[in-house]
Amino acid sequence: MNPALVPFLVIGFFVAMIALVSWVTARQSKLAAANVRQLADTLGLQVEEKPPALGLFFQAARAAGQLRGKRVELYTFATGSGKSRAQWCAVSAALTAGGGLTFHLQRQGISSRLMELFGAREIQVGDAEFDAAWFIQTNQPEYFREALLPELRAKINALVRELGARSPGMEFKLEQGVVRYAEMGSFASGEICQRCQRAADIVGDLADLAEVFTDQKPGN
Repeated sequence: MNPALVPFLVIGFFVAMIALVSWVTARQSKLAAANVRQLADTLGLQVEEKPPALGLFFQAARAAGQLRGKRVELYTFATGSGKSRAQWCAVSAALTAGGGLTFHLQRQGISSRLMELFGAREIQVGDAEFDAAWFIQTNQPEYFREALLPELRAKINALVRELGARSPGMEFKLEQGVVRYAEMGSFASGEICQRCQRAADIVGDLADLAEVFTDQKPGN
């Protein structure tokens, strides 16, 4: 090989790699946008979508609307930075009134064990499978324990069984009047979209029990 050609081959290699990464990114963004549109249609939501940058790169699509009398949204967000940056898909339901209850259900794993080492406390609901799967925190232990009825726990556990041990990145959370289901990944995944469709019903149930707590508070 002619040594004079080496720099051109190196440049050509990097150009090809950049082109490949750009093509994959554009394809994934297009697929994610299409999946959000389909999921929004299924749930009866309206898509908030912008034209793709350069005609290729679709921005993260969002959708919102009314479901079971609550404002429901589909969206993505990111946590961390650099190599620890993680993308999440989420479906949320806003409470129609009141507040006072907070909770956080996250998968049992290394992160929950570290939280316990630093003083975090969980509650047990008395369901062996559910307690083994979820690290549960709430500011109203007695109410939340009773409100997590077997039917609701079964819906939540179904999502865990589907994922198995593949991904600990899944959670249900209520804060600032919004119940949210979130899972690590992209809406480009059809499996994530299917779970988010089912999770939309679950966040509605969780929002309902949060509103019941508000109604039961003294003075209401």
